[in-house]
Amino acid sequence: ISSMEKNLKSMEEENKQIEERNEALFLELSGLSQALIRSLANIRLPTMQEPLSEQNFDSYVETLTHMFTNKDCYQNPENRALLESINQAVKGIEV
Repeated sequence: ISSMEKNLKSMEEENKQIEERNEALFLELSGLSQALIRSLANIRLPTMQEPLSEQNFDSYVETLTHMFTNKDCYQNPENRALLESINQAVKGIEV
């Protein structure tokens, strides 16, 4: 029984450390999200009607990811210019 209690206490301490790390990572992610929103606030994507905000952040990032991974997007001069302006806008964000 004492061994089980010791293991339980060890697991509880480990869970507490994991929760603390998760909270720190969440705060860091929140800060990065805000920095990205500020940097890209004036850059509209062709497929999105509204400007970047916290509400559409995930959709915006998903669209950007698709554009950057889809090499066909680079063939279109407008997309190439858009992607270059995005590169410039996020260049100063430190991760």
